[in-house]
Amino acid sequence: MKSKFFLFLVALLSGIGTVFSQTQRTFESMGYDDASIIGITGSLSYFLKIKPDDNVDQSKIVINIRASQVLNPNNSMVIVYLKDEPVFTQRIIASPVDTMFTIVVPMNKKYLQPDARFVKLKVSAKMSIGDEYCKDVDNPACWIAVKNSSYLALNSDEVFTYKRSIKEWIEEFNSVYTPANADLDDLTCGGIIYTLLKQGAGTANQIIYTGSYSPDTVPSGIITGVAAKLPVAVKQVIPSLAQGQGLIMMARVNAGLVSKLVLVVTGADAAGYKKAINTLASNKRISGAFSDRMLINEGLPSNVSVDNPSPLITTLEDIGGTPVLMEGIGGLRQKYNFSLSEFNAIPNRLTFHLESYFSVLKPDDRGFLNIYLNQNLIFNASLMDRTNFIDDIDLKPYLLSKFNSLEVEFRFHPGTNICKDGFSNFFAFVNVKSSTLTFSGERENKFYSFFNFPAEFRKVPSKIIVSPSLFGSNIVSSVGEILYQLNSPIKSDYNKLIIPQLVAADKTTLDDLRGFNLIALLQKNDPFVKSFSNLPVQYDRDFQLYKDSKNVLTYSINDFSNSGMAQIFREKGNTVLLVTSLGDSSRKDAFESVIKNLSTQLTEIESNVLIANSNGISKYFFKMPEDSNSVSYRGEKNKLAIFWENYKYLLLFILLGLVLIAFLLVRNRVRKSQEIV
Repeated sequence: MKSKFFLFLVALLSGIGTVFSQTQRTFESMGYDDASIIGITGSLSYFLKIKPDDNVDQSKIVINIRASQVLNPNNSMVIVYLKDEPVFTQRIIASPVDTMFTIVVPMNKKYLQPDARFVKLKVSAKMSIGDEYCKDVDNPACWIAVKNSSYLALNSDEVFTYKRSIKEWIEEFNSVYTPANADLDDLTCGGIIYTLLKQGAGTANQIIYTGSYSPDTVPSGIITGVAAKLPVAVKQVIPSLAQGQGLIMMARVNAGLVSKLVLVVTGADAAGYKKAINTLASNKRISGAFSDRMLINEGLPSNVSVDNPSPLITTLEDIGGTPVLMEGIGGLRQKYNFSLSEFNAIPNRLTFHLESYFSVLKPDDRGFLNIYLNQNLIFNASLMDRTNFIDDIDLKPYLLSKFNSLEVEFRFHPGTNICKDGFSNFFAFVNVKSSTLTFSGERENKFYSFFNFPAEFRKVPSKIIVSPSLFGSNIVSSVGEILYQLNSPIKSDYNKLIIPQLVAADKTTLDDLRGFNLIALLQKNDPFVKSFSNLPVQYDRDFQLYKDSKNVLTYSINDFSNSGMAQIFREKGNTVLLVTSLGDSSRKDAFESVIKNLSTQLTEIESNVLIANSNGISKYFFKMPEDSNSVSYRGEKNKLAIFWENYKYLLLFILLGLVLIAFLLVRNRVRKSQEIV
C-alpha cells in the first residue's frame, strides 16, 4: 500500500514539475495581432518561432478563438494545418454567453521548417448559419477571430535542434546593464544592444530594461563594459584577453547561492572593447557566428550613411510584406505599411507596381480590385476575363503622411446560381518580390520639422553630443531609442547598423562638428547649448508658448516639472536635433518620453518643438518658425503687453467716452418714451 502511494506521489510531483517547467510564447510576443476570418470560408497563416532548446515533440499549440454566436455547429468547423498538412478539425460551437473556445494541437518535429526555427500554422474555417453554405455567402454574421493570446505551450530539451548565432543569443534577453561609472563607449554599447533587442522583438512596444551595476553585483541580462569595470564574479569566468582583443560570450556566473546565465560584451582594454562594440553593429558578423563565444581581433566602426536617391524603388517584401495565399468569399485583403522617413520628403510622384494572380471567374461571378491609401479608395478595376493584374498605379501624393498604409483588396462574389451550380472558393496572391513602390522627385522643404527625422540624419554623417553629467544617469535607453529609430525603417537584412559617433559636449565645439548633422542630448544648462543661435526656444529663461497671433497661452514652463523637450532646426548649414530635460525631473524619463515620440504619426504635422512627459503618453507639438512671436520669456513683454503699456491711458479715455455716450443715448430715449406717455 505504501509503495502504491509512493508511486502515486512520484507521478503527481512529476506531473506538477512538467506543468511548471512549461513556458508560454504568445502570438502577441511574436508580433501578431488579433485576426479574423469573415465569410463562409477563409484562412489565416502564422510562422511561429521555435528555439533550439524547445522540445517540439512534447509541446502544444493552444489556439484561442472567438466565434459568432449564430453559427450552425453542424456546418461550421475549424481546420488546423501544420506545414500545410491538415492535423486537426473541430466543430464551431459558441453560446450567447461564452463565444470563446480553445483548440489544443500537439506538435511534432516533422512539421518544422527546413531551418528548424519556425512552424507554419494555418487556421482555416468553413461556416454557415443556415443548412446550406450558398445562402450565407454575403452574410456578415459568419465570422471567427483568432486571438493573439493564443500561445505555444513549450517544454525544454537538453538536446538542441540547431545552434544559435551570437545575434540569437542576444535576442534571448530583454535587459542590458552598463557600469555605474559609464563612459561614451558604454553608452554606445548599451544603445546598440537596446536596438538589437527591440529589432528582434515581435512588437515595437516591447519593454527593454536598462540599468547599471557595481563591481560587487551580478545583474541578470546582458552585461557590458571594459574588463576592468566588470563585476568580480564575471571576471572570474571569462577567458584572459590579449591587449586590443574584444569578447562577446555567454557565461554561467555564480552569484551567491544562485547561478546566472549572462551575456558579456567586453574587451581587454578600450581598444578591444571598441572592437566588440563595432562587431555588434555588424549584422552580418553576429548573424553568421554560430557559437556562444566570439573573440574579436578586428572590428571597424559602423557610421555609414544611407542615400535617398530619386527615384527610390522598394519592394513590398522590403517593407515587411510576406507571400500569402488569400482564400475565401467577399473581401480578401493584404495591408502594407511604409514610411516616408526612408525618402525624407513628400515625393512629387509615387507609383505602385502591382503583380497579382487570382482564380478565374465564372460568367456570372463578380470580382473587383480595390487599392486603398491611408483608408482612401484610390483605384478600382474589374477582374472579369483575366487571371492576373500586372500594372502601374499612380498614388496621390497629397494623401501621404509620414507613416502610411497601402491596402490591396480583392472582392469576389459568386453568381446567383451558386446553390444550383455548386460552390467554388476564390483565391488571390500578391507577388511581394516583384510588386514595388517607386518614389520620384521631392517637394521643396522650406521648413525643417520632425518629419525630417530620422532620414535627415541618415543621408548625412551625424554625431551624437552628450552632456558629461548624463553619463551616469542611465540614459542608455534614450541612446538606444535614437539608434533604433535611425535603423528601424530599414529592411532587416541590412549589413551594418547606422551608429553615429558619440561625443562629449565638453570635448568639442560647433566648429569641430562642421559637416555633421547633430543629435544633442544635453542638460538645459550645459554651456554647449549656447552654441546654437537658431534655437526656436531658448532655455536660459522660463518661457511660455502661445498658440497663435491672438496670444492665447497654451503651455508654460511651469506646467510640468518632469518633462523633456526636443527641437529640430538648422544651424550653420547642418540639421540639429536637440533633446533636453526641463526642471529637476528624472533625466532618464524626461529624455525617453520625448525620444519615443520623434517618429510617431503625430510628427507628420509641421512641428519643430516637442514637449512630452509620462513616458511619452502626454505630448505637445508646436510649430515655431523663425519669424514667430509665439514664445515669450519671464521678464520679457510680448507685443500685447507693450501695446498696453504705450496706449493704456488713451484706451481708458476712449472706453470712458464710449460709456458716457451710451449713458446719454439711453437717457435721451427714456425721456422721449415718457413724453409719449
